[in-house]
Amino acid sequence: MVSQMHYVSRSGTSLHRFDLDHSRKEMRMKNFMTRLWKEEEGQDLTEYALLLVLIALAAIVVMSNLGSAINVVFSKGASALTSAT
Repeated sequence: MVSQMHYVSRSGTSLHRFDLDHSRKEMRMKNFMTRLWKEEEGQDLTEYALLLVLIALAAIVVMSNLGSAINVVFSKGASALTSAT
């Protein structure tokens, strides 16, 4: 349960301890988001990950089409062998 202790801010208004904890967490989150936005160290890793995903998707599409084409070739070869005998 949240404590009902009262604190007095500089402006003279009464604040609950919960309000102070919430404002501290909010300030920490803002600072974290600001640092995350300004830092560029992790951007390279993100770009490489996105590139890897794009390459994987392209490979999946190509392999799917290639598999269908190979299946058609082998089916034609099998039917040619069967009809030849």
